[in-house]
Amino acid sequence: MMEHVAVAIVGAGLSGLAAARYLRSEGVDSLAVLEGSPEPGGRAGLLPPTPGARPDDDAAPGRMFVRHSDRAVLDLAEELGVGAEEAEPAQALDALRVDESGETAVSTENIPLGTSWWTRLRNEWVLGRLARLTGDLDPAEPWRSAGAEELDAQTAHTWLRTHSSDDDVLELVEEQLTFEAGLPADRISMLWLLAHVGPVLDDDREPLRLSPVELLERLADAVGGVRTGHHVARIEQDAEGARLSGSWGSLSADRVILALSPADAQRVDFAPGLPSSRVRMQRQWPQAEIVRTDITYWRPFWRNRGLSGEAVFDGGIPAWTFDDSPADASFGRLVAHTYTFGDADPLGADQSVIDAPERHRSVLLASLEQAFGPLAADPLAFVRSSAGPDSYNRAYQSPTPPGFLTEFGPLLRRPAGRIHWAATETAAFPANGTLEGAVTSGVRAAAEVLKARAAS
Repeated sequence: MMEHVAVAIVGAGLSGLAAARYLRSEGVDSLAVLEGSPEPGGRAGLLPPTPGARPDDDAAPGRMFVRHSDRAVLDLAEELGVGAEEAEPAQALDALRVDESGETAVSTENIPLGTSWWTRLRNEWVLGRLARLTGDLDPAEPWRSAGAEELDAQTAHTWLRTHSSDDDVLELVEEQLTFEAGLPADRISMLWLLAHVGPVLDDDREPLRLSPVELLERLADAVGGVRTGHHVARIEQDAEGARLSGSWGSLSADRVILALSPADAQRVDFAPGLPSSRVRMQRQWPQAEIVRTDITYWRPFWRNRGLSGEAVFDGGIPAWTFDDSPADASFGRLVAHTYTFGDADPLGADQSVIDAPERHRSVLLASLEQAFGPLAADPLAFVRSSAGPDSYNRAYQSPTPPGFLTEFGPLLRRPAGRIHWAATETAAFPANGTLEGAVTSGVRAAAEVLKARAAS
């Protein structure tokens, strides 16, 4: 007989695991969490644990920034015993800028990357105007806000250039937006920008850092079992239930939570087919792919030179780096982001380098050596995320282009029969696209399932 469960969850990233934990807490024990890759984690488990400073020891896995307002993920971390560390202000140390010819200079802005960068510019009137606009947005459904269509018709670049003539400020704002979103400002909807930054404009606290890998490991243990290597290739549904199948076999379920990005949902065959509007949305889903590389050293040697580890590289490989070393400096780690949009845009990369991991490593280390000196060329470990359509955990974000949110936003969370949608892309803004959004979307989808079960 075919195995049957009450709820099948497809995707064991942070969203899927959060959904499973919530359902178990509500008494639903008949669950199956299916993950296509060999390990749970999804995009929050960007990289395997990085070999650390001692030959027989492992360094703590890489961390990601979270805001103080990200209560769902912070509360979950606290419940599971995962600490969040205050990010140290780096103003006392110098950030660098490396131009395309390799010339290195101290950055005149010295804005800590990855922190509340909007707040660093809060006195600029452009940012003040943005803050006023965000006050009129519905964070859960920005496409329903007054003036949404007009805002969604413009790129962030167009709006900024229309409302200020200060080129220095505009270049800085657009560059920081690229860091945040993973795409240049001329490709991003103004509505998405306003929805994404929202209340962040009012928070001037330094961010926290936590290890999503550690959080995922403990969450997977708490959930009590993930079936890895179970890529779901097909989902069939009818009035009686749903059937999920792949090379591993099949099982049936009363309800399904698909905790995948809309782009990855395209890899699943649905019968009957999804509504045509949903299919169009998934086919057109934007993906700002980012190659994240963790480079580990014996010590954060750059600090001895008065450097923060933060650097911007106009050549694009990497686009920027920041220091992710532990507070006790027991080892050093730089995190480097390389964007996969073309080098015709500022901070874009040579595509032939992106497509060749060994060449990417060589060019990236040469850039780090240029910025931080010869010690940067000899790391203990160099671990990079994947970029490409076959990876379950590639690092990407989803800043939407003009017109996308107002057309497809209403479809993001709308169930399709017995299928409920999770993943951070379905979360309310500004958590949409963050760790916070992954947790809240999983809980929301699980609550939808409970409500549907109660009504049936």
